[in-house]
Amino acid sequence: MEAHLLGPSRIPLIVGVSLFALLVIPAFAADQAEWQNCRANTSTNPDQSIASCTRIIGDTAETPANRAKAYFNRGLAYSSKKDYDRAIADYSEAIKLDPTYSRAYANRGFGYYNKKDYDRAIADFSEAIRLDPKYAWAYANRGSIRTAKGEFDLAIADLTEAINLDPKYVWAWFLRGFAQHEKIRITHKGGWDLAIADYSEVIKLDPKYILAYANRGIVYSSKGDYDRGLPDCSEAIKLDPNFASGYNCRGGAYFGKKDYDRAIADFSEAIRLNPKQQVYYLGRGNCYYGKGDYDRSIVDYTEAIKVNPKYFEAFNKRGKAYAAKRDYSRAIADYTEAIRLDPNYVDAYNNRGIAYKALKRRAEAIADFRKALSIDPTDQTSQNELRSLGG
Repeated sequence: MEAHLLGPSRIPLIVGVSLFALLVIPAFAADQAEWQNCRANTSTNPDQSIASCTRIIGDTAETPANRAKAYFNRGLAYSSKKDYDRAIADYSEAIKLDPTYSRAYANRGFGYYNKKDYDRAIADFSEAIRLDPKYAWAYANRGSIRTAKGEFDLAIADLTEAINLDPKYVWAWFLRGFAQHEKIRITHKGGWDLAIADYSEVIKLDPKYILAYANRGIVYSSKGDYDRGLPDCSEAIKLDPNFASGYNCRGGAYFGKKDYDRAIADFSEAIRLNPKQQVYYLGRGNCYYGKGDYDRSIVDYTEAIKVNPKYFEAFNKRGKAYAAKRDYSRAIADYTEAIRLDPNYVDAYNNRGIAYKALKRRAEAIADFRKALSIDPTDQTSQNELRSLGG
């Protein structure tokens, strides 16, 4: 079992900080105070920024280039209010006025990213990169989206380019570490040490980067090195005692050491601090499963699914709990849903195959084990099960 990482789709997007740094100063300005309010308050006082930018946009005496900048800055203000539809509309107006406006494309991509419209986001970041091939922020964000889509090799390539353009770009190092871990966690390809190296570089560049400690601790636990994971998790908690992911991290390490009671205490604290994070329920459910308390594990897995109905890992885990109770029909239903949500989920195919085997449905079991092996030819579980069934 592994605790789960915080990554681009699971945490407040720190890239948003970079967004608000991309303020635009006009080439000409009839009213410097109005421009100051338009450009300088997009995050600190977005309503004031919106009002000033709106007046500038409506001023027919302003040049098209300046109106494009006003639309851009108003888009930043709307984005700070999480009003991504209006932000996207403003970036689109800026692009109409200036089709070479790379930052407008990038920030519109950021808006689509937050709406989980990943294909449009990728298209906008790609256009920003075409217009400005040295735009590290655009590469980093496109890489982050590709991680969310499961396109790990493309994501890693983008993030590597961002790092090459700016070797001290902490967020790009962090995102690449996350992509490395997600790749091996989901596809079983790659290496834990690649993720550890990237998180270590983050910590070297910024020794107080709390997310890097938490995620590195989780990766150590994922590779079974719990004694190295625990200090990282504890350091994250030390840096911020209210940081839920630090407790999630430490809970995962304690789970790996089979110290289930301490693990449950940490996952429970993580849930108290952030009850809307599905991975914390999954972690605590895994602890109850490890203790043989399958009913309580099912409760937690079900809660994880309520938080995120597309959480395929929770369906897989709940299926295992049902199977432990010999409720194979419910187990198969959960494994099937996990596979529907992630058609390349090797563990779910294997688990469903094992359930079919228990029900003496040999042909269906063999089909699942063969499918798992076709996805990952090195998978030992499917190989062993096929040998046992003569398939």
